Amino acid sequence: MNRQLKLILAAGIAVAAVVGGTSVAYSMMMQDNSAALRATGKVGEQADGYLGVVGSADASLRAQVDAINIQRRAYYSNIAAKRGAKIEEVAAATACEIFASRIQPGQYYRLGDGVWRQRDGNPVPRPSYCG
Repeated sequence: MNRQLKLILAAGIAVAAVVGGTSVAYSMMMQDNSAALRATGKVGEQADGYLGVVGSADASLRAQVDAINIQRRAYYSNIAAKRGAKIEEVAAATACEIFASRIQPGQYYRLGDGVWRQRDGNPVPRPSYCG
């Protein structure tokens, strides 16, 4: 397969992901290393749709969290522009999905009250706006 055909196929896949809706694009976005960072117990998910550092962190960990949050912000901005929504609304909706399906037992999350909690075997309570 030549280079031009590969580029055309890659562009087609990207367009399909955007046209296919949030869940496909969300799946692509979540291929970052946020799951691995959550598994360390030093990073958790927040109700605002971004990762947060649980306690203190070294510069390397903070840089990794910042990089993922920059990717997330770009994703949220893109979806918000397409839907005529606010970035914060898209981020909050994504947080609802993350809280419902991505946080594993032993991992941390933070609701709107600012308190870090560690998931036990029960489902993670979702923010009140998740419906």
